[in-house]
Amino acid sequence: MKIAVTGGSGFLGQATIRAAEAAGHGAWSFDRAHGNDILGDLGALAGADVVVHLAGMLGTSELFDAPESAVHANVIGTLRVLRWCQEHDAGYVGITMPPVFPSVYTATKVCADRLATAWHEAYGVPVAHVRAFNAYGPAQKWGPGHPQKILPTFARAAWEGRPLPVWGDGEQTMDLVHTDDVARMLVEATGHGDDVTFDAGTGVAVTVNELARAVLDFTGSNAGVEHLPMRKGETPTRIVAEGEGWDRLDWKPEHSWERVAEVVEWYRSPA
Repeated sequence: MKIAVTGGSGFLGQATIRAAEAAGHGAWSFDRAHGNDILGDLGALAGADVVVHLAGMLGTSELFDAPESAVHANVIGTLRVLRWCQEHDAGYVGITMPPVFPSVYTATKVCADRLATAWHEAYGVPVAHVRAFNAYGPAQKWGPGHPQKILPTFARAAWEGRPLPVWGDGEQTMDLVHTDDVARMLVEATGHGDDVTFDAGTGVAVTVNELARAVLDFTGSNAGVEHLPMRKGETPTRIVAEGEGWDRLDWKPEHSWERVAEVVEWYRSPA
């Protein structure tokens, strides 16, 4: 199978291309880093049997400052990819998320998800959705100019001896899933085109406070935590994967503190 990955130069995109190649597929990146843009010429998708669509604008509080750009990238961009799949008899796999926050990002992802279902129903485009929970892994971006993802934010603070920033009381839960498992699920989803959704999570709920304590322990940091007000577009949540789509697979992602520790160690001296 030939798989084009939009956003293929990103954190999850690179992992998806590796997973596709490991499974014996041909895969390539369609990415702005290579001069391609989902809002521009889609010619570099030519030859794809399936498009794994990961390109878009990320962020929670950040996107309240750029809502029009987020809608164009995440909604109009998805629509253009779906139309390309329709016109070229290609399948579509989209990345989605639990609708946990009343944010611009959540709104655009829900819309993109529903557009994919609409194109499946109206035009027969083979569609699958992968609902990604709290993905983590080495090389996830962090710092100014990037969305503040929890594991790299915690890890860098701990290694630098700064208190770990905890928004809210820290009792909100996450479902930590390694990016390699999300990528594997995205690739396996290419074999299912009946509008199915796969939960890319482990089914294990971890509180923010539990993760903070683990990171402090892994790094030997005594800096503790600093509780801050919830950011715009965020509300305390308790989310965990419930296993949608797992009955179609012969595996599921597993929670592993050992893998978390390995990633924390990577951020000791991030590239």
